Amino acid sequence: MEGIFMSGTQTLTTQTGTYSYSVSEGENGETIYDLSRVFQDGALPVGAIVIHPDYNPFPEVPGLLNVQFGKGGAERDERTDVPMLGEELEAAFIIGHQLVNPADLDVDPQAEKESAPKVRFLRGHLRAAATEVKSPSTTASKATFLAVQDLVTELVKIYRADKATAKREAKYGKFLDAQRAEVLAPQIKEVDDQIKALQLRKAQLTDKLNGYKAA
Repeated sequence: MEGIFMSGTQTLTTQTGTYSYSVSEGENGETIYDLSRVFQDGALPVGAIVIHPDYNPFPEVPGLLNVQFGKGGAERDERTDVPMLGEELEAAFIIGHQLVNPADLDVDPQAEKESAPKVRFLRGHLRAAATEVKSPSTTASKATFLAVQDLVTELVKIYRADKATAKREAKYGKFLDAQRAEVLAPQIKEVDDQIKALQLRKAQLTDKLNGYKAA
């Protein structure tokens, strides 16, 4: 297979097969993996997977990563380069996203040696469809789920080992700061309104109290 990869591409191998990939940075610090499936006759582009920290401004579980299938916005019809990872033709495109915990890959050196750890997510949450957009989606088959889980596991390993990840995550953190401000601003306004109402109530009660004292 020598000579079929463009400069800057690398390869990874899962139980399903070998992929070549290139890495780029999104507008807000996302890490974009453009993937090609490697065959004996060459490499065929299959789409992109995007990884970045949890998109929730105030996540309940710290340290989660969001794995987005395809480039673009949060909604399915905003996505491009949705990855073709399904094992069935009628459900070739993997859509949506998965929140995963990279700590799933941490191995306890004191534990008994078992099979290599994988990132965990529920098969019922993994959706597949016949086209990138508009077509109905269905729960991914077991074969597709296992193939996607293997690929996501390898990409999360690569993401964690990438020296540029910390800088990208800091950039994504600033992107989330703007969203956090949008969440906090109305909460502060609500507290201010409550304070004003309490001040008014206090003034009313104080006035009544002073009237009783003067009687």
